[in-house]
This record gives sequence, C-alpha cells and structure tokens, in this order.
Amino acid sequence: MMNTILSKDKNSSALTELNHYKNLFFIALFSYVLVYGFELTHFTLSIDEEFFDNFTQTMMLGRWGHALIRHYLLPEPFVPFFTTALCLIFLSVAAVLSALYLKLNKYQSAAYIVMLAALPQLAYQIQFSNQSDTVALSILFSTLSLFTLDAHRLKGYVQFIVLTIASLSIYQSVFLFAASLLCVRFTILAIRKETELSQLVKKTAIYIGLTLVALILNSLLSKLCAYYYNIPTSSYLTSMIGWGKLSPGEIIFTVGSYIYNCFTFNAPFGMNALPFTLFWMMAICLLALRKRSQFFLILTLCIVTIASCFIMNVILGAWLPPRTMIQAPVIFAGLFAAVLVSTGFILDRHKIFISCIPAIFLISGAISSNKLFYSDYMAREADAHFSLQIIDTIYSKYPDFDIKKTPVFFYGSYTPANAWRLACADAFGASFFEWDGGNNSRIYAWLKSANIADFVHPDAEEVARASKFGDELPAWPNRGSVFLHDGVMIVKIGPQLSPYNK
Repeated sequence: MMNTILSKDKNSSALTELNHYKNLFFIALFSYVLVYGFELTHFTLSIDEEFFDNFTQTMMLGRWGHALIRHYLLPEPFVPFFTTALCLIFLSVAAVLSALYLKLNKYQSAAYIVMLAALPQLAYQIQFSNQSDTVALSILFSTLSLFTLDAHRLKGYVQFIVLTIASLSIYQSVFLFAASLLCVRFTILAIRKETELSQLVKKTAIYIGLTLVALILNSLLSKLCAYYYNIPTSSYLTSMIGWGKLSPGEIIFTVGSYIYNCFTFNAPFGMNALPFTLFWMMAICLLALRKRSQFFLILTLCIVTIASCFIMNVILGAWLPPRTMIQAPVIFAGLFAAVLVSTGFILDRHKIFISCIPAIFLISGAISSNKLFYSDYMAREADAHFSLQIIDTIYSKYPDFDIKKTPVFFYGSYTPANAWRLACADAFGASFFEWDGGNNSRIYAWLKSANIADFVHPDAEEVARASKFGDELPAWPNRGSVFLHDGVMIVKIGPQLSPYNK
C-alpha cells in the first residue's frame, strides 16, 4: 500500500513538473510570437536573403555546421513562415532550458522568459531568414552545453566540447550566450549564498579551458570541410579585427563609444532597454548590502555579467553590428531574475505589481521589433516601385529592348524614399539599390527573387565599357540616365560607381 502511494506521489510530481515546463514553453512561444509576429506572418526579403544558394558563402565564413544542416536537412535558403516559426520554437526551448539552468522557481522563470523576449536583439538575426533557425539552434546547443559542466566528469567535459563546437559551427559568436548565462548563474548562486569565490574561479577556469579546446577543434573542422568541398576561406572575420590596424587609443575610443552609446539610450533601435541592466545591478547590490551578504563578490559578478555583453568588441577591438550581441537578452533578463531572487519576501507580497514590469518591457519590445520589420517590408515596396519605374523607362525609350539578350548594368546607388525607415537600425529598411554602393549582384538577385525581372548580366569587358561611358551620363531621376550603349543597357542610378561593380 505504501509503495503504491509513493508511486502515485512520484508520478504526480513528475506530471506537475512536466506541466510546469510546458507552461513555460508556451509563455516563451507567446512572447516571441508577439515580438516577432510581423516577420512570422509577413515574410519580407531582407538584405542577404536575395540569393537562393548560400552553401559556398557560409562555408567560406567558417559556418560549416550551418552549411551542412541547410544542405542535408533544412531548406536552403529558407521557407516563408516555416523558417521563422522553427526559429521561435528553438528559442522557446532554449529559454525554458536556461531558466532551468538558473534554478529559478515558477514565478521567476516566467518573468525571466518574458524578459528574454522583451529585448528584441534577435530581430537583427531573425531578419536574415537564411540563418535565423540555425542561429536559434546554435543558441539551444550553447545553452545545453552548460548542463554538461555540472557533472565535473570527463564524459561531461567531452559533451560540453561537442555541443560548443556544434554551436560555433553554425554561428561563431553564439558561444558567448553560454558565457553570459554562466555569469548570471554565478551571480544568482552568490545571492543565494550557495557558492564561494574559489568555486567560481575553478568553474570559470574549466569553462575557459574547454571553450578554447572547442574553438581550436572547430577551426580545424572548418578548414577540413572547406578543403573537402574545395571552397576557399573568407577573410570576412579577420577583416573586422581592429588590433594591429588601429592604434590602442583609437580602439579604446571605438569600443568605449560603443559601450557608452548602449548605456545612454543610443543603442541600435529596439535595444534601448539595455541600460536598465544597470538598475538591476544597483537593486541587487543594495539588497546585498542591506543583508550584509557577499556584497563585493555580488557587485563584481554583476559587473562581469554586464561586461560579458561586449566581450567580442574587446577581442576584435572594433565596433560590431547589433546582430553579434546575442548575449544581450540573457544579461538583461538574467539580472532581472537575480533581482527577483534577491527580493525574497517582497516578491511574494507584490507579485501582481512586479509582474507588470516584464509585461511593460514585452509590449515595448514588441512595438520596436515589429516597427523594424515593417520598415523592411516598406523598403521592398519602395524597391519594387522604383524597379518598375526603371523598367518602364527602358521600354519607353527602347521598345525593342530584349530582356533575354541585352545585358543591363546598374551604375551607382540609389535610395528610394521610405517614410518608415528608422535611424540606427543596421540593415532594416535599407534598399537593395543602395547596399554596397549599388552592388549589381545583389540588385540582379533581388529583382529575380522578387519576380520583377531576370536581367542578363554583362561580362567583364562590357562592365568596363559601361562603367567608362556611364561616367558621363546624368543620374536618376533624369531619364537620360537610361542609355543603350555598345549593346549594354546602362542605368545610372547614382553618381558614384560601386567598388563591387568595377
């Protein structure tokens, strides 16, 4: 009889725990859908989404895991709705697992998960559907890797290395998500008085050592894959390094200015909630001081956690686009969760009031994120309208123009009017006719993928002749900018020739 009762209690407990995780998953999914709903329901071709085959490019960039997943498992380059939906599902699972890793209770977990979605940094990743689902999978791998460290056994360390390599092979900077999550874990453990400095130093040393092993092995595997597929490696990542190219003073100014902007409400659009991490830190430290609880250790851990947001900037010594700050949401949400852990009895008395904070940030993040995606949607509308104007001008001036035989060359760049474009929003709202100074490869690919026109590309000699003749033509909107010369239809949309078209 007793065994039966214990068995029932155990099954009931397991069912309750399963329901808890299920509820957290749906809270996460609801939050992410609210924040990224416009992209989910209104697929829009963004910059870098115009090419149908990215295998060679991603392999060149060292993202061999992404290339292989796309080549053998997931659709290349993406499928509207499905790719974004899969991305949000992966993110939701990662959110639940990260809350579990932090050992938060039900209420803290729910608040933490909502805050993760509330800082819409991932908009700058989800914008690129050709990698949004795999980046989310990389975040999931990065989160899972931390669970293996707690075993403190060789098997766990090997699993950590494998999962970290899996994450790195998709997107190199995602492993920093785990680094920031680990910092948050340390902070919460210190608040709970469940750790000491010596333990934290030991765990940090193990994490750094194993991560370095994973980085080295990933680099070797990346070169091996590139060699197997006979693909050269790209200098894209090394070109971003500032060390050795700029003086130490210039690097300090560049990185310092970047950090300063992030905490003075001048961050990339949608990320202006990031300065609130300083408020979370102050609240945590004040409560620790009041309780006389490891104040200096907690203060140090809070500072290290916030600083982890800018590890890549310091390593490279450069300004980086907002899509690389993948760890920002976990720092923002994690330190807020740490505040909840610190408050204890205060939280129990004022749950309804405190619940308003994640809700307010979630609404704000959803507004910002959907504005970003709508600006991209309107950019494509503007691009389409501009394209039709050009095509109409070509056929008006040259009724016998044969789109299947006569090559077309775009000289310069042009930015169609977009009233919805936002300041400091990276590639959001940008035109294909302006990016890279009017890169013909991008323009041709976008026109084809948007089903507007499939122009014949000029060869190298035709490009040279068209470039020279184009110097003398007036620029758009002067209709004289469209001119048929020596068998090439020249469309001068701007005064400056793009370096990508020479």
